[in-house]
Amino acid sequence: MLIDDDADFIYLNKVFLESKGYRIITAYNGEEGLKKAIENKPDLIVLDVMMTRITEGFDV
Repeated sequence: MLIDDDADFIYLNKVFLESKGYRIITAYNGEEGLKKAIENKPDLIVLDVMMTRITEGFDV
């Protein structure tokens, strides 16, 4: 799972990881990421801890 507010970061990493056979879940803010993580229970989360909104980064 990728959680980041940078769409380019998400796109590049999603394309690369999917080419290696991984199923990638994406979220563009902490609130969306937390909801999707609870629903999907991913094995790994790559999280931008420096996102700017209130429910971001370390709050997630």
